[in-house]
Amino acid sequence: MSVDISFITINYNSSSHTIELLKSIEKHTKNTTHYEIIVVDNNSDAQDVLNLESFCKNNTKIKLIKNTINSGFASGNMLGVKNVDADSHYYFFINNDTKLLNDASTIMKTYLDTHQDISLATAKVNDENGNFSSSYKLFPSLTKELLGNSVARKLSKHNFPSNKIKLDKPTLVEVVSGSCMFFRASSFKEIGGFDTTFFLYCEEEDISKRVWNYGKKVIFIPDAQIYHKAGGSTTQSLEIKKEFYISYKHLIFKHFNLFSAYTLMFLQLFKLFRRSFKTKDGYKLFLFALKGFDKKESLRYKQKEAK
Repeated sequence: MSVDISFITINYNSSSHTIELLKSIEKHTKNTTHYEIIVVDNNSDAQDVLNLESFCKNNTKIKLIKNTINSGFASGNMLGVKNVDADSHYYFFINNDTKLLNDASTIMKTYLDTHQDISLATAKVNDENGNFSSSYKLFPSLTKELLGNSVARKLSKHNFPSNKIKLDKPTLVEVVSGSCMFFRASSFKEIGGFDTTFFLYCEEEDISKRVWNYGKKVIFIPDAQIYHKAGGSTTQSLEIKKEFYISYKHLIFKHFNLFSAYTLMFLQLFKLFRRSFKTKDGYKLFLFALKGFDKKESLRYKQKEAK
């Protein structure tokens, strides 16, 4: 029997979060939905892996894949894709620090089943207080940087909605949250999946943009709901902050002409200069910007393979 939905999540030294996610999937997903769960462990500490193994060992729906190195978000998810059922219809990429609040996967599947022009969906993401957090955003642009989100939305062909308003029906959006990406498997394969040049950050902007470029649509479905513990899977350090700008630079030069790309990067440099004496690590980030957001400082090159 083919699989309706393949859940794919990444664990990195945060098995307690991952286990809570797995419990929520089992609790909320209907028995009539045929699903599997792929957990990719990105070379966590031995005890963290043991915790996962202990939880997963008697559950036939869960495949625990052990990566020999922390290969990052995009590459880790692509490893997960390599291990899904060949006939899986949908891929649900979901952060391990989230939990389903209802049968979000079946709700999104049902909608995409009847809307063949849509290839990527996201659910309503809630914070710890039950308030709408962030499910979608705009793709970077000169208009957005210079004139703000409101003007950028109005000038867009689709006039995408603000993430500050309450939407009560499925609505087209430009970029979905990386914590919750529900993909039509065939479309994901056709556009080539995640760009593994990204180690961490900006993967959702890149792949959402490529879905639109492919001629398909991206949508927010508010009836599907999850909880996301912001920052639960990533500790904010100077290295992590640098990683964002390394990814941002790759995103910009991939999708814009040289004039626009250099202008956008200059604007980031200017922002970091203004913050250099106001925020923690501000001066160090500004010096990093002056060096051109050197990708040699990426965390990708600081990982060690498991022995």
